[in-house]
Amino acid sequence: MFQQHPRILVIISLILLCITIYISFVIGTIPIHFKDILLKISTGEASNIDTIIDLRLPRILIALCVGAMLSASGALLQAVLQNPLAEAQLLGVSSGALVARTILLLLAPQLFFYIPLLSFVGGMLPFLMLFILSVKFKLLPTRMILIGVAMFAMLTGLLDLFAQNPFLKMPQGFTMKTWNDVKMIVLSAVIGLAMTIILMSKVNLLALEEKQANNLGFHITKYRLIVGMVAVFLASASSAIVGPLAFVGLIIPHIVRKLIGANYKQVLPLSIIIGAWFVVMTDLLGRTVHPPLEIPANVIMMLIGGPVLIYLICKGAVNDAY
Repeated sequence: MFQQHPRILVIISLILLCITIYISFVIGTIPIHFKDILLKISTGEASNIDTIIDLRLPRILIALCVGAMLSASGALLQAVLQNPLAEAQLLGVSSGALVARTILLLLAPQLFFYIPLLSFVGGMLPFLMLFILSVKFKLLPTRMILIGVAMFAMLTGLLDLFAQNPFLKMPQGFTMKTWNDVKMIVLSAVIGLAMTIILMSKVNLLALEEKQANNLGFHITKYRLIVGMVAVFLASASSAIVGPLAFVGLIIPHIVRKLIGANYKQVLPLSIIIGAWFVVMTDLLGRTVHPPLEIPANVIMMLIGGPVLIYLICKGAVNDAY
């Protein structure tokens, strides 16, 4: 049904996203009533909700952007590496971004607003290493993931070392976010997602063999690097603001391909919408299931993503032979 009429799924996803954003805004430790919102819009009064808005709205906007960015990043990485298990966290990209962020804050904290850019540089290092190794040694998908996990472990060790500094604050999910964080993530999302849409028509061609691509005049290696850089930028900017958020880029593109097929002109826009909804919903669940305690979004992602990864491997999503 959805493969023939993907617009129906897009409309359903947008409606779900709008409903979830509204619910996330009004539900919390202190609920906001619809009449309070109308009063605030019409008269500017109801100042009692201003503080709630300043606490709740930034995290909703950040969750929205992060979900869209990580889902797009995962879909792009899977296309670039031709690997259905490719995802920024598993490849060490997110950890590399966090290491670069940490070094920047240690050496030049006054450059705080450039965190997404410096995080991108840090995320590119593990990606380039993996890209070069995959081209040189023709790595099978599972072996590629194993190398990514090894880089993730090394970089996480560095992060644990930096975390010993009591004056250094690591990003921890969506709690206590400010409007400065919103500015950084929105700017990064606009740049990264705009590049994703611009390159969307080229992504399907990344599945071609090199000889086929050359016959069509398509420089496949160049575009793999360009698309890979966009994917790394999206994931790195997200990680710099909220820390590691595992498996979003793995789960969402996989579900979307199951629903509408593998045409990236459809997969990418729908992944962006569903990814945004998924992360906003996860954050909503995390802060409402057992108030006043919060379950970090990353914990929920791991509980969902771990079984999905096992399923993909066991069901033959990757046909490797060691």
